[in-house]
Amino acid sequence: MPQLFEFIEKAGLTFGRWLKQAPYTPHCGVVAKIPQAFRLAQLSLAEQYAAVELFRGTMVRHSVITYRDDSPGGAQPISFAGDDWLGYVPLRTPDTICVQERLPPGAAAVLINPTHAYRDLVMPIDSTEKGLFDAIDGNRSIGGIVERTWPSSQAKPQLDMARAFFENLWYYDQVVFDASRCRANRL
Repeated sequence: MPQLFEFIEKAGLTFGRWLKQAPYTPHCGVVAKIPQAFRLAQLSLAEQYAAVELFRGTMVRHSVITYRDDSPGGAQPISFAGDDWLGYVPLRTPDTICVQERLPPGAAAVLINPTHAYRDLVMPIDSTEKGLFDAIDGNRSIGGIVERTWPSSQAKPQLDMARAFFENLWYYDQVVFDASRCRANRL
């Protein structure tokens, strides 16, 4: 992993994200459940990726999205800090499968991205989260989805739950976000 980041830097590029990020993050799958998960999350992103690569043991190739390091907009990462995330428009990945049979207790569905090589990368969702997931239409922002799903959505617990849910969808490669509206508003 350090060699990949060195290669990107020497090429005059900046790391943006993994094409499929769930296998690399300590927030997904079995890695999120190990006793060391909290400590992994305290590492820098590059160190997290290296640790998870070692944990998984079978990653032999990597696909990344990079940006020129002199790009005026920079890497423009998706972030759930602040309130910009409410303006993101989620788009479901076309490969997502929503299983609704033979579910674990408490789950209304399980989301699977069959392009993942690691079978632990499944995302159980409850009935509230399923309502949010079903409301994704590729046009409405997260804020609009929350308002549509929960008419009195300004309650902080609901927004915190929505933030965590959409961030998990992002980590598990179940959605991508159109954040151009948020960035256009900042220019």
